Amino acid sequence: MKRGHVIDLGCKVADVHHRYHEIHSALFGAASFHLIIDALRGRRRRAYNEFTQTLDRLRDELTELETQTQDLAQGDPGKATDHELQHVLLEYTQALNQAAAGLNTIFTGLEHDEAAYRQVGPDGRSGFTRDKLHYDHLLLALERLGTRLNKLFSNY
Repeated sequence: MKRGHVIDLGCKVADVHHRYHEIHSALFGAASFHLIIDALRGRRRRAYNEFTQTLDRLRDELTELETQTQDLAQGDPGKATDHELQHVLLEYTQALNQAAAGLNTIFTGLEHDEAAYRQVGPDGRSGFTRDKLHYDHLLLALERLGTRLNKLFSNY
């Protein structure tokens, strides 16, 4: 029963990651041309707002999944491999939540005043660049944990 539950939680986290990645790709991936089309139609701010709202909902889902994973880990007297998988799944869920928050910060800045957000400040960086660097750091942590989690699930 516990084994199935941790797998279900892993699948739910993977689903949230997939939806998060679609939003990431809308800004940074090949799919970003949709934002150009939205800009031409005068709907870029609305698109940014929709992305921030979706990211907020995903973060709510991740918070619930964190709670479920913590509850599972606390109530499970299982094997060491079970504990390690639950712990890494929890860390991954938290890292995904942080990455979604970082992406949300970028979209909020773009939505509020894109020109000012992209304008270079006295330190030689724009608000966008500062937030993007922080976001990239969060993505590295997420990737590291994702690799570890994939290995654990493949041997589970």
